[in-house]
Amino acid sequence: MGQGRTKRRFVKDQKDSQVTDKYRYWHFLAPKFWLTWLGIAGLHLLAWLPWRAKVATGKGLAHIIKRVAKSRYQTLQTNIRLCFPDLNPDEQNQLIEDALFSNVFGFIETAHAWCRGLSGVRIEVQGQEHLDAAEQDGRGILYMTAHWSFLDLGAAIIGTHLSAGTIYRKHDNPLFNYFMTRSREKHLAYTVARKDVKGMIRRLRQGEGLAYMPDQDFGPKRSIFVPFFGVPTATITMTSKLAEAGNAIVLPISGYRKGLSSTYVFRIDPPLAIPSGDEEQDTILWTQWLEGVVAQHPDQYLWLHKRFKTRPPGEPSVYAKNARESL
Repeated sequence: MGQGRTKRRFVKDQKDSQVTDKYRYWHFLAPKFWLTWLGIAGLHLLAWLPWRAKVATGKGLAHIIKRVAKSRYQTLQTNIRLCFPDLNPDEQNQLIEDALFSNVFGFIETAHAWCRGLSGVRIEVQGQEHLDAAEQDGRGILYMTAHWSFLDLGAAIIGTHLSAGTIYRKHDNPLFNYFMTRSREKHLAYTVARKDVKGMIRRLRQGEGLAYMPDQDFGPKRSIFVPFFGVPTATITMTSKLAEAGNAIVLPISGYRKGLSSTYVFRIDPPLAIPSGDEEQDTILWTQWLEGVVAQHPDQYLWLHKRFKTRPPGEPSVYAKNARESL
């Protein structure tokens, strides 16, 4: 009986940055995890579909999401119309549908990355010289990237071509959190909890690499407003702090999928001049870089997220019904 209590407490007290060190799958055999196990089995089935079947499944799921998850679809519509006002209505609608597919297909790409790795995926690398120069410098590298629709497949590509860890947010389900973290660590050097800033800085000071994605809305507390596609956007300034405290090079990396194929382009750009001593200017600089790469393949960015949820003082929500109707 004492052992059972220990196991339950063990799972409940799971620590973000040490998940795969402390746990094994046998810690999650209780009946309350059986539905999660079924979901994991479903991910494996998706992963082993032929690529054409994956694409067809993605298109089918996109049609379902459009009708079932209406609030998410409305968020995507709002984001596209805010960021691409110069497109005519037909062009906007086409981009919305393309982005919906890419964002939904990202779920299937995640299943592939977690359950099959990069098997069957073709990768083209651009800008290898920038990576070589950064690695020869000897300092830690803060790999500046973003929430692309193929997020976890992109992470697997990053982990395969360079030595880096990544920051992640703990999932509420302990079994899924362990499965997710273990799957990511097959390719990445390590995972570190989003709140473990000291751990991030320690890794960078030791000369390690860290993939960092600061392009989501974390609220007004640690953010400033900078333009993103012309929209004042709450953006955290942590990039400057991490680069300075970790004595790290900030190396931007991006990627995209070639059409509906299984070929992905992995692109490394020259280092950004961060930190400059001006956190606002640093934030504007990397946001401009992000805007430039998103504009090249706008359908493959994670538009389902409410990127503009936090508004400047006095400005109404852009996601309210009356705001959406005015776009």
